[in-house]
Amino acid sequence: MLSRGCIVFLLTFLIPMAGCTSPLTSSLCGEGYDEMYGGYDYIYSSTSIDADNSLNVTVQLIGGGGGWLEDSDQHEENKEVSVGLTIKLDDGTEQTVGYGSSTWVVNGDAYDGSYWQTLLYFQSPPGLCDAGCEDMKFSGGEQDAVYYYDTTCDSSPWVEITP
Repeated sequence: MLSRGCIVFLLTFLIPMAGCTSPLTSSLCGEGYDEMYGGYDYIYSSTSIDADNSLNVTVQLIGGGGGWLEDSDQHEENKEVSVGLTIKLDDGTEQTVGYGSSTWVVNGDAYDGSYWQTLLYFQSPPGLCDAGCEDMKFSGGEQDAVYYYDTTCDSSPWVEITP
């Protein structure tokens, strides 16, 4: 049997090692952390580069979250979300897009693409990846919540584009 002193000593070291999976460490994850465990996590469910060198990325919510992608009086009482995708090209330049882009198609999976329920689709114009697409990072959130990548504390890490 472990003595009470040993148990307290072990807990003192094990709790911080639990990282962001422990509610006791919300201060390490920053503002909006508590919302993360309400279901505000995302993953990249698919990434592809088509024959015309356009990039297609699907972002999937893992439980909860979602909302309107547009600012509209019609949806005034419902929550609205902001979304963006930044692509780092092989030459070091970056391109950032969001909903309402004039060159990219950015749609949700409900209400004719204006609502993100579970899946969010980004499709670049042809030729974006002619010189190579290297990394991407998604950013998203709403008034009181941040979307975190794959149950981590990081809301927008750079992820290698692997078609």
